[in-house]
Amino acid sequence: MIKITISAVSAVLVMSFATAPAFAAERIGYVDMQRVVSESAAGKHARAEIEGMIKQKQEQVNREGQKLKTLQQSLEKEQLTLTDAQKKTKQREFEKKVQAYQQLAAEAQRDLREKEAEFTRKALTDIRTAIRELAKEGKLLLVLEKNEQPVLYAEDGPDLTDKVIKAYDAKARN
Repeated sequence: MIKITISAVSAVLVMSFATAPAFAAERIGYVDMQRVVSESAAGKHARAEIEGMIKQKQEQVNREGQKLKTLQQSLEKEQLTLTDAQKKTKQREFEKKVQAYQQLAAEAQRDLREKEAEFTRKALTDIRTAIRELAKEGKLLLVLEKNEQPVLYAEDGPDLTDKVIKAYDAKARN
C-alpha cells in the first residue's frame, strides 16, 4: 500500500514538473523593440523630426564651411599684395572663424545627440508602460527583448510587438 502511494505521489510530481515548462513558456512573451521604434507612428514622427534637424544643422554647417572656403581663397589671392602685418591680422581672423566653425559643428552634433537621447528616454518610458500593461493583461510572467535576449534558447512565447506598437501609438496621441 505504501509503495502504491509513493508511486502515485511520484507520478503526480513527475507530471507536474513535465507540464511546468510548457505552462511557463505560455507565460513568457517577447517584443522586438527596434521594430516598435521604427514602425510605430510616434517612432516615425520622432525619426522624421530628428532627420529634419540633421538636415537643418548640416545645411548650416555647410554654409559656414563654404564661407570659410571662400575666405581662404580670398586670402590666398591677396597674399602677394598684403604686408606682413596685414597677413598676420587676416590669418588670425581666419583662424577665429575656423574655430567658430568647429564649435558650430560640435554644437550641432551635441544638439542631435541630446535630441535622440530625449526621444529615447521618452519612448522607452512609454513603451515600457505599454509592455507592462499588456503583460498584466496577458498574465505573462516575463517579457524579453527579442533581439537582445540573454537567454541562449527558449521556445517562442507570444510576440507582443504589434500590440505594443498599437498601445504606444495610442499613448503618443494622447
